[in-house]
Order: sequence, then structure tokens, then C-alpha cells
Amino acid sequence: MLPRRPQPGLSGLAKWLALGIALLILGGLIFVNLQIERERTGMREQERLLAQAKVIADNMEFQLTAASHALTSIRNTLARRGAAAGRGDISGDLTSLSNAMPGIRTLLVIDASGKALASNRAELVGTDLSARGYFQTVRKQPNANTLYVSQPFRTVLDVYSLNLTRMLAGPNGEFAGIVTATVDPEFFKTALDSVLYAPDMWDAIVHGDGQLLLTAPENKPLYGMDQARPGSFFSRHLESGQTRNVFTGTTYATKDERMMALHTVRPAALNMDKALVVSASRELDAIYATWRHNAFAQGMLFAVISLISLMGLYGYQASRRVHEREAREARMMAERFSLALDKIPTYIYMKDRQRRYVYANRPTLDLFRVSEAELRGSDDDRFFPPETAAHLHDIDTRVLEHGEDTAEEVIAEQADGSRRVYWEIKTPIYEDAEKTRIWGICGISTDITEHMELLEQLKAQASKDYLTGLSNRRHFMERGENELALARRYDHALSLLMIDIDHFKNINDSHGHKVGDSVLQQLADILRSSFRSVDIIGRIGGEEFAVLLPETDIQQAQEVAERLRLSVEGTDLSQATGLPLHFTISIGAVELGNREVGLGGLLDLADVALYQAKQTGRNRVCFSA
Repeated sequence: MLPRRPQPGLSGLAKWLALGIALLILGGLIFVNLQIERERTGMREQERLLAQAKVIADNMEFQLTAASHALTSIRNTLARRGAAAGRGDISGDLTSLSNAMPGIRTLLVIDASGKALASNRAELVGTDLSARGYFQTVRKQPNANTLYVSQPFRTVLDVYSLNLTRMLAGPNGEFAGIVTATVDPEFFKTALDSVLYAPDMWDAIVHGDGQLLLTAPENKPLYGMDQARPGSFFSRHLESGQTRNVFTGTTYATKDERMMALHTVRPAALNMDKALVVSASRELDAIYATWRHNAFAQGMLFAVISLISLMGLYGYQASRRVHEREAREARMMAERFSLALDKIPTYIYMKDRQRRYVYANRPTLDLFRVSEAELRGSDDDRFFPPETAAHLHDIDTRVLEHGEDTAEEVIAEQADGSRRVYWEIKTPIYEDAEKTRIWGICGISTDITEHMELLEQLKAQASKDYLTGLSNRRHFMERGENELALARRYDHALSLLMIDIDHFKNINDSHGHKVGDSVLQQLADILRSSFRSVDIIGRIGGEEFAVLLPETDIQQAQEVAERLRLSVEGTDLSQATGLPLHFTISIGAVELGNREVGLGGLLDLADVALYQAKQTGRNRVCFSA
């Protein structure tokens, strides 16, 4: 039951005022609690959408970097061979390179007049491509250091795509042509599909000029739509100058109410002329569906409480000439009010000026494992550890002595060593309408432990590759840089392996992406079982993996790499995939030694060795000198 204090009879107006204050406090507490929960729901969804958009952006940044390196490599090859090089030879190189890069459809070398000199597609050699937009853009604004990103266009295969282009420079730096790659939309679609976690969610990639390139789930009628409209989420994102933003409202493309996270992809190292923007969004109705249900239930409960309370008081005053009936009506009202509070799924309580509990609803009594009679007169020292009780005492002092309304986290250690986190809201209870003296405290507490644990889980997921469970590229680089610093400080040996699955594109093309994913997961399992706990293993993109080996010289690294190669070569995936399937890997290795390079430089050296392994027949281990 609610607490009762012996007092002289109140006037009719005072009783209505007291009831109004009580309902106002209860309504205010419920309203504040609902608003906090709605804000948390929105913030939780914002953080999740931003995290998914970042996953896509990181994947795209890696893939764009790989494509840029490929274009630069072709340009460097042309420069080394000189004008006398035969186009047939370079066309063969382009074919080999496109086969090794599953995200590239077409590679072209075009001279200053617009004529195609070489391509991985023989039918394009000799074609006049001078009218193409990606050629005209570079010719009008030539810059050898710029990676040009063309506007999306519809290919002859009726898919939307775009070109990545680097300028070819003449002897005096003048425009001498271009080397360009047409990107396969599947290049990005795998990353888009991987982050969809709700039926109402969709994500997209938009060109920096506003043209929509790709969506997941697929929505082809939207492809090519200009998003750069005044007031659109895309325009507001670009105008903000921020890399990441979250907007809520009506989307321009689909005209429905959504929450959308946007992330600009424009790595400084690539010097892109146009950015790409990633978006991930969900319908607002779906995001707040559970909250609306809870708000309606609590609103109806408050309405019932208010109606019962007001009707009870009215009946009490109407029948006050009969004192026994008046007392009975008051007790019934109090019991109903207490019963209603017992149904609210949160902890509600009252304390007097001595910080002793005088009332608690049923969830609070169950939490403390006491009866109503046992609760009265107890303070926080009985129910909480000393540190938590002291914290609660300080909060109560601010409410009782200064009349503050407080809202903050309280952490309570449990007997089993675990921790529970509560969101505590407290407000003073005054003895009169003029608020001249505080009688006690009314508090409401919500257990937010699971919410905090969910936030920690999301942070942990951000460091893992979604498919293999290994460290993603960002986490691998962070741990690797630390290990590199330790190796230099204590003059320890350190080696690095770069691993690439041979003919992985053929596996995907022949057996499908699901089998390709099984191959990646199988290799991840082999890597985990083949290396020490101190070794750092990561998937750095596509079918490429890296392993950092502390206190390991190049000879030891060679032995480890060869054992790994043989283990993979002997792996049979027939049972897992239902198809006769084996696969092999190529490995590039490098030792830190006295090299003054960072982890990125060490990866580049290992990549050179990996390239040598690929060029000399695959399924082998090569080492960087």
C-alpha cells in the first residue's frame, strides 16, 4: 500500500491539490522515463546504423585503394616499357590483372586521341572512346595525381557501373591518355548485403554528384536518380562538411519516413576528384514500434490511475457525511493506486527526510527481497554495498537539501561479483503547494544493464570481420602497429605473412558466393589452428589475409608459411560444400629486420613477395629481400 501519515483532515481544495501533485509527479516520472527510453532507442539505432555504414565505407575504401594501386601499377608498367611496347603484351597483363581482381569488369589503356590501345577485352582494342565522359573529364582537367571517379552509367549489360581512371602523362607531364577500370557493381554489393539486419533496412551508394549507384536490397528503378536536391539528406550531409551524419525525416528517393546514416568515402591518399557516399537507413515506424507499444500501455495505465484517483476523491467528498464510508473509499483508492504502481515494470519508491523507505512498489520489494512491513524504516545500507549506498546518500542529499531533480547512472555490485547498472530519477516531495519544506523523495529506477552490455557488444563487433570472425583491417593495423613498436624497442625479430587464395574469383564464378564464403571461413579456421596465441591474424580485404609473427625471423616464418601452405593444399571442402573442391594459397613473407618502415610499408613489401608467388605459378611461398 501507499504510505499514510497521521494528520488533521484536509480541506476539499487541499485534497484535490495533493492528488494533483501526486498525479503530476507520477505522470512526470512516466513521461520522463518514456522520453529517455525513446531517446535511447533513437541513439541506439543511430549508433548501429553509423556502425553498419562505417563497415561498408571501410570495405569500399579498401577496394578503391586496391583498384587505384592496380591502375597505378599499369601506368608504371607502361612508363617502364615505353612507347615501343606492344599493345598485345600489355593486353595480356590487363587480362591477368582483371582475373586477379574480381571487382573489375574492364581495363583499358587509351591514348591522347581517345583510341583504345589495350584492354582485357580484345574487342575493344582500336575503338574510338574519345566521346566517353570519363575520357573527356581527364582531358579537360588533367592531373596525374588524381583518381577520377566517373558518374554512374548504364552499361551494355544493363547494369549501373562507374569508372575509376588515372591519367597517363607524356615526357613533359602533358596529357598522354588514360588507364581506366570499369567497376563491377558486385564489387560493392557483398558489403551492402552483409550489414542488413532488419527487413525494413536498406543501404545505398551514391556518387558525389548525387547519382544513386547501387542499393541493397536491389531497387533498379532508383538507379541513376539525382539525390543532390535542396533539403535532401544527401545535400544536407555534403553541406555539413562532416564525414558522418544521421538524419531523420522523409527520404527523397522513396518518400517514406526513415532514419538514415551517411558516411563519405574519400580517402585522402587517393586524391579522388569525386567522393562516394554510403547510406544505411531504417523506417522510423519499425524503429519505434516497441517504444510506441510501451508508451501506449503506460499512458493507458496512467489514465486509469488518474481516472480512478479523481473519481475516488470525488466520491469521497460527495459522501463525506458518512465518515466510515469516506474512510473506506480512501483506502480503496490507495489500494488501487498501489496496485497500478505494482504493474509498472520499473522500480518506484518513496523515502522520508531521514532517507528511510516508506513505500516501494512490488518490483522494488521483489528486488530487495523484503515485504512492505520489512521495508519501512530501512535505508540503503541494508540493500546495497557500501560504495553504492554512499553514492545514493549523496544523491538523496542533493534532492532533500537543495530541491534538485536528479537523473544519473548508479552501479551496484552483486553478491556473485556481477554488476547491475540503473538509471535513477529522483524528485523532492513537498509538504505544501508553496514548496516551503521538503517532506521526502519520490524515485524511479530502471535497470539498463542489458542496454549497456549491448553497447559493449557493438563496440566489440566493430573490430571483427563479419564473415570470418578474425580481426578486420582496422583492428589488425592497430594491434600490428603496437607489436611493431615493441619489436623495435626491444630489438626482437618480427615477420609478416601476406596470404591470398589462388583463383578465388573462379571459385565464386563456378560455385557461387556461398561456397566462396565457405572457403574464406575454412581458411580462417586453418589460420586460427596453425598459429600461436601471440600471433596477430586478420582479414584485410576480399580473399587477402595477413599474419604478424612476433619474435620470428625469416627462416622460422618460411617454415611456418610452408606448413600452412601444405595444410591448405590438403584440405578437402567436399563435405562442407557438397562439391568436390580443393583450394590453394600463395604467401608473401617479409622480415622487419633493420627496415625503417611502418606496418603499412611492411604490408607493401609482403604484397610484392605475394605478387611474385602469384606470377611464378601460385601455391607457393616467396620472400621479400
